Amino acid sequence: MTVYDSCQPNVVTAPPDAKITDVVKLMDEKNVGCVIITEKQIPVGIITDRDITLRVIGAKKDPKKLEIQSVMTKKPTIIEGKKGLFEAMHQFEGKDFRRMPVVDERGRLVGIITIDDLMRLLARELSFMTMVIETQSPTK
Repeated sequence: MTVYDSCQPNVVTAPPDAKITDVVKLMDEKNVGCVIITEKQIPVGIITDRDITLRVIGAKKDPKKLEIQSVMTKKPTIIEGKKGLFEAMHQFEGKDFRRMPVVDERGRLVGIITIDDLMRLLARELSFMTMVIETQSPTK
């Protein structure tokens, strides 16, 4: 199974010159915790609700005056959709992020994958394996 098979294809995006207040409104409307910042469909940054809390509110900056590019995480770690899930898990290992933009062979955004997505997938697979073992085990 590839990352593309497991990623969420509907990604909320914004341009680097978007105002923070507009991105916060977008997060609220779409009920998401992050927005991928793109230029010509290429991910150039990522901003999370936590980033906004710490880098804007916590730093006592005026969100009405700031563009998202001034507080986003630039050059986010990305993964190609054709890569395997095991490789995606290793990309997350020991890092301080929970989400990764998924790109095609040209680097264009095609989805997003999260640690939560991988955990749900692993839980389903473990549940399936448990069922197989239980049905194949001798009865007592």
